[in-house]
Amino acid sequence: MDARQILEQINSYLIDIMQFDNGNSEFVFPVNIEDVENQELREICRRLTLFFNMITEASDYADQLAQGNLQVKASRNNIIAMPLKGLQASLANLTWQVNQVASGDLSQQLYFLGEFSHSFNHMIDSLREKQVLEQRLKIITELVGEGIILADSEGRIVFANPEALKLLEYSFTEIKNAFMHELISKQSSEYPLDRTGGNLLLEAIKEGREYQEDKRFITCKSGLLIPVLLICRPVYKNDSPDGAVIAFRDITEQNKYLHSLETINKSLENQATTDPLTGIYNRMKFNDILKREMLRSKRSTASLSLIMCDIDHFKRVNDTFGHSAGDAVLKRLSKLVSESIRKIDCFARWGGEEFVILLPDTASGGAVQTAEKLRKKVESFNFIEPETITLSFGVSHFSPDDNRAEFINRADKALYAAKGSGRNRVRYLAPAGPENNGGERLIYEPPE
Repeated sequence: MDARQILEQINSYLIDIMQFDNGNSEFVFPVNIEDVENQELREICRRLTLFFNMITEASDYADQLAQGNLQVKASRNNIIAMPLKGLQASLANLTWQVNQVASGDLSQQLYFLGEFSHSFNHMIDSLREKQVLEQRLKIITELVGEGIILADSEGRIVFANPEALKLLEYSFTEIKNAFMHELISKQSSEYPLDRTGGNLLLEAIKEGREYQEDKRFITCKSGLLIPVLLICRPVYKNDSPDGAVIAFRDITEQNKYLHSLETINKSLENQATTDPLTGIYNRMKFNDILKREMLRSKRSTASLSLIMCDIDHFKRVNDTFGHSAGDAVLKRLSKLVSESIRKIDCFARWGGEEFVILLPDTASGGAVQTAEKLRKKVESFNFIEPETITLSFGVSHFSPDDNRAEFINRADKALYAAKGSGRNRVRYLAPAGPENNGGERLIYEPPE
């Protein structure tokens, strides 16, 4: 085989192997060296055979690298595979750096893969920024004075800050993947978990809704129930609910403060509306109730009556038995009258030994009967020092044309009419009207 024949056979082989539809990756020198007689040509063919073998090995080498096999090796003297060996070393180093990044080392940088290096380094910078943000958020959640829990879309706990773990008395390992709503489901009987039978917190997490509750009780590991203010805010991923952030704060001290404040307010209100000696309403509170009942009577035409009463000869009690005995009489009288009237009636100390009783939904006849009943009960009661006291009563009935002063003054006039006619009596002064010839008229004389 001469040189021309060798070249023609090589050319024919190359034409065939370089066809696009030829999937054969094996690149073999097409000439059998034994068929070459010329020693010089045979040596050339031998070198070409080595070259073709290098090409085949480099092709297989590149194919393995493309499949991700970084352990593949090529012959040391294969000059065609040299660039691929450099690429293999870079990919091996890149793999190591990626593993370092995955372990949290964000100091890695690439300088040997051109545009890919730029993209990799940009990714590292983004991860560093994210890491800084996460560290800041971690510090915030550690320092904030509220428990913060992150739950997934099923309500399972995936994160809890130190304050949450402190309040719940658990370690994170103990509550990780536990259902948030089950962890805090126990509540006091005063505030049942859910009036509808469902779990409102779990529903809010799954539906991606905000939820707030100020009467929630969480259950600590020890079984202790702690009142908390709980707020649930949804977290979204690709516009779909993907869990929630639940923040809760122990409001035990707040509740104590509110209870204390409520107690103080009640005490102040009691002081402002109650007579300190007798414990019944004072004049200021009575006037408030009187104003309200007069408006109600005008709107609804409901009957409204007023009784004023005064202890007869009370000065003699103080002069004879002392002021302590007089105070005791006022207390016993207040208790006796309070127990003898209806709950809707308003009994108050008007001043000194004078008292008033407002009777809603009561006509003049009913008010006179009530006054007479009280007069007899007081007269027969043993007050110890002195044993017996009596009351004089004045009664008035509200007219739609009355103002407050007119309504009270009629009862006051009736009271003084009772005192002027001998005391221990009931008198009723009717309002001015056509039936009374345009003037007030004393129309009740109790039986002897």
